[in-house]
Amino acid sequence: MEQEQINQSLAWLDLRGDAVFNKIPPARRRYYLDSALAAGERAASTLQTRDIRSLYAENGIEIKLEQGEGLFFSVRFRAQFEYSEAKSIRRVTLYQPSLESLRTSCERAGQPVTLEQIIDIHLAHEFFHFLEHHQNQPVGATLEKVCHFALGPWRSYSTVAATSEIAAHRFCQRVNGLACYPSWYDWLWLIDTGKQTQQERDSLLASAWAELQQAV
Repeated sequence: MEQEQINQSLAWLDLRGDAVFNKIPPARRRYYLDSALAAGERAASTLQTRDIRSLYAENGIEIKLEQGEGLFFSVRFRAQFEYSEAKSIRRVTLYQPSLESLRTSCERAGQPVTLEQIIDIHLAHEFFHFLEHHQNQPVGATLEKVCHFALGPWRSYSTVAATSEIAAHRFCQRVNGLACYPSWYDWLWLIDTGKQTQQERDSLLASAWAELQQAV
């Protein structure tokens, strides 16, 4: 697969993992994917020449590097974003052991990135979420809501939360000048740590690309 096909497939897999994906009419799925990617592109277009750490300083966002594993209820985090205007909290916590583990996996896969680059990747991703909160405009809230439950005349609607993650990944990719959609590095880590095989990854990507071709 070409790199951009892989990037599109990774973004599609993010969308496919959303809790309401199966409630999205098939003819509208591409709308959510393309809109999310475009939101990330727009946000990055005005900031691509800016250093991400200077943006943190300008916006009063604390960067905290923790030596802990970032393990919460068996889920391992590499970064955590905290935002509260009421409590004057703007903070991104980075968990160094988890970031080091990712760096090691990338190196073993023959796609080395430095720890500083990995930190900048995570900072850019979380900065997009800061923009969403600060501007009070999450990506999902700008798009059509999805009816996820119906009982007689009663309808319940939901935003598509994955669109925020897709936009943040695209923003991060553009701001850092990456050739790949950033979740690619997570997949390298999954394979290196034995949580997934390369064959499984390639099969998922091929399936996602085939689904994308059918989504119009």
